[in-house]
Amino acid sequence: MDAMSGCDARGGRGFMTPMELCAALGGEWAVQPGSPGAPGRCCRATAGSRLAGIGTDTRSDLEGRAFFALRGERFDAHDYLLDALRAGAALLVVERGRWGRVRLADPGSAAVLLVDDARRALVDTARAWRARLGEMQVIGVTGSAGKTTAKRLLHGALSRTLRGTASPRSFNNDVGVPITLCAAHIGHDYVICEIGMNAPGEIAMLAEIAQPTVAVVTMVGRAHLERLGSVEAIAREKLSLVSALPRGGLAVVRGDSAVIDDALARAMPAGARLVRFGEGPANHVRLIGRRNDGAGQVISVDACGRRMEIRLALPGMHNAMNALSAVAVGIDRGIPDAEIAAGLAAVEPADMRMVRQQVGTYTVFNDAYNANPDAVAAALGAFAEIASQAPRRVVVLGDMLELGADAPALHAETGRTVMRSFAGGPPDLAIFVGKLAVHAAVAAREARSGGVLHVPDLHPASMALVAEALEPGDAILLKGSRGSAMERLLGALQAPAAQGRSAA
Repeated sequence: MDAMSGCDARGGRGFMTPMELCAALGGEWAVQPGSPGAPGRCCRATAGSRLAGIGTDTRSDLEGRAFFALRGERFDAHDYLLDALRAGAALLVVERGRWGRVRLADPGSAAVLLVDDARRALVDTARAWRARLGEMQVIGVTGSAGKTTAKRLLHGALSRTLRGTASPRSFNNDVGVPITLCAAHIGHDYVICEIGMNAPGEIAMLAEIAQPTVAVVTMVGRAHLERLGSVEAIAREKLSLVSALPRGGLAVVRGDSAVIDDALARAMPAGARLVRFGEGPANHVRLIGRRNDGAGQVISVDACGRRMEIRLALPGMHNAMNALSAVAVGIDRGIPDAEIAAGLAAVEPADMRMVRQQVGTYTVFNDAYNANPDAVAAALGAFAEIASQAPRRVVVLGDMLELGADAPALHAETGRTVMRSFAGGPPDLAIFVGKLAVHAAVAAREARSGGVLHVPDLHPASMALVAEALEPGDAILLKGSRGSAMERLLGALQAPAAQGRSAA
């Protein structure tokens, strides 16, 4: 079953009517809106009533919404249509080839619209709804790292003054982007879409659906090398979001980057505007000062002569850069400086993105959502700052995936980076987890004779070894690719045996 949630478009005029949705998809009715249901019941959707929105997850509130029965490699939502009804769905979007085998015990309680492909129907629904949003500002956010945090900072900077929505969690593919767009309310000022990729050309495809008026590129780094082959190719893929801008649209891109500048020269459309952010003097929005402030930081910003001081609850240089992109968009939208600063200050860390957790005697900084060499370097810098007063600092790094043939060399590079990330020196203990991470461990040991541990996996025996290497009061950074699921280690740290061993 899909993990995507339902999204509500009840603001403004509401979402489409069932008949409008049918026309947008070119579908046909298996059960028409307003048809009688079981004795004493009627169809939840009528031809003229507006749907509350859309959904793809039967575990979410689907009350009054259209449920799209998506299929994937390991799930088929057609198996959960009764669950969708129980969750309140008013309309089911079902594939013709699946309908014959999933007839409902009570089909009349919801309208049923047949389409050839439910996933494509979801995209077509988003296209139709995007057309109705008209002049609304659609802000697309992409980058090799920092998309979700930048999106949340943008929403924070804008939402105190303007009305708008942002994608929930990391909804950044051909399912998530349509869900985000369909949650936008007619009459609101903006919607923020996170735009990701798993294959070449995907960002351009998603941009064609979203039709952004603002494109934010957080950074270009060594993610997805396995699929794209080079950083230059990654830059071209990310900057294809900029290429989708209309005349008068705004590109907000990371400055101080030759690879971005090269890609930008080919990507920038005629009539679009450009704002660069970074540290160098050529940037329009510049970071001119930064100091650690407990769990967060205070940054000083110069935006074309306008000076701002902003407190962030998010640590690290990379988050300072993400905040600059939000400042740029906020100024362009005419938001007062004080409102931008207040909105940014209210943004807290997202799940598994440098979240501070107290686990027994340990202080864990859980940054385990994803990883690539550049993201790891950024996390190490942030951890070195916020854990500077800890008795010991421990780095636990898992495999970095999707790096292609260069994976061994890039893991070795990361091992060396770990050893010089704390004022030029190593952490008190570096633990590397995984088959690829062994290359990082070898490189780290070459730089330092002790204080390095490698375990092949996070099976119970390996996790016990990790726990035994820790001491009370340790500050621990958890980082790794999503497939490494480094957060599994948290359970081992909570185990009484681990605490007892550490206290001994």
